[in-house]
Amino acid sequence: MNFKLSEFILLVIALQPTLSAHVHSHNKERVDDGFGSVNHFATDGSHNSEYDHQAVLGSKKEAAEYDELPPEESQRRLRILVTKGGMDADTDGFVSKEELTQWVFKSFESLASEEGIESFNEEDTNKDGYVSWDEHINYNFEADELQFKDTNEMIHEDKILFKAADINNDGKLDVTEFPAFNSPEDFVSMHEALYQITMEKKDKNNDGALDFSEFIRDERGGIPEPKSEIYIIEKERFSKDFDLDKNGKLDKKETLLWLVPDIRETAASEADHLLTTCDDDGDGKLSVEEIVSHYDVFVGSEATDFGDHLHKINPHDEL
Repeated sequence: MNFKLSEFILLVIALQPTLSAHVHSHNKERVDDGFGSVNHFATDGSHNSEYDHQAVLGSKKEAAEYDELPPEESQRRLRILVTKGGMDADTDGFVSKEELTQWVFKSFESLASEEGIESFNEEDTNKDGYVSWDEHINYNFEADELQFKDTNEMIHEDKILFKAADINNDGKLDVTEFPAFNSPEDFVSMHEALYQITMEKKDKNNDGALDFSEFIRDERGGIPEPKSEIYIIEKERFSKDFDLDKNGKLDKKETLLWLVPDIRETAASEADHLLTTCDDDGDGKLSVEEIVSHYDVFVGSEATDFGDHLHKINPHDEL
């Protein structure tokens, strides 16, 4: 079977080891080339430049080309990206933290869309412009796998998401609907389906909330030893980060807080890193020259066609 792992899986697994893999655990290539597969920090604790480049460019394909251009060309293109591509939204010659946060947030959206379109093209095996339910199943599962309980659970969960993403209820997904199915955490319209899947798995007493034992319990019903490091860490996270009303259990809002990453908060964190690293004069904003001089942080030596970020550029402007 192929394995497809969206950002949601990678982030949730990191946050909650006891939560089962999200339904898009098919398609193994997603482990290697999804944005979520790029660690924010390297093993030595330093910031991962690949993460920064994707966060700025909004495309893993463009980011993968950065080492094909000499620094001078990379700087030239980055200057255009800042001054004409929209990073300096108010065109005052500086990029504020707010502008940078919005830019990175849009980049995350572009990355999710890119991944969704890529997956759509893979699963649309008859090339009719739609992914049917049968195409999805046939692409992701071998016939002999259908006898296994775990496989059927994944199919059941996929079916819930497929129906939620099928906005016009025609039984198939077009290229505008498929990204929500592929990365449901990125679409508010899909959060109800994610919540339903999670509660089916973890709300064992059917009270509509998750207590800590349900929160930490693994697929086989196991709970870590109370003195173990993972138990202590997860207990603290449950109490401090998610149980906002301190009643000992997670309601729907609190459960979604756990399940769905706050992409805007992540974008703000990345923007803060870029600003802190490149703000040479310490004025709290980045000039065009500061950004261009730190091209290695923003894009590296990278060839890029600029994608959607340059939609406002006059087509007669020389790139």
